[in-house]
Amino acid sequence: MKKVGVKTEVTQEVGDLLKPSNFFSATKLDDVAGCLKYLGKAKTLEDMENAIRQGVE
Repeated sequence: MKKVGVKTEVTQEVGDLLKPSNFFSATKLDDVAGCLKYLGKAKTLEDMENAIRQGVE
């Protein structure tokens, strides 16, 4: 089953093999954890629910 938006590549081994392509190289949490920092007041559950509601609308 092909998923919409999944890039695939064909490998010819025993017949044709379709497999998902890797968009990104393998990373470790330490390599990307710096982008998780948030400076500011913590969001409340109500804030998060409102953001989700706005996104759905």
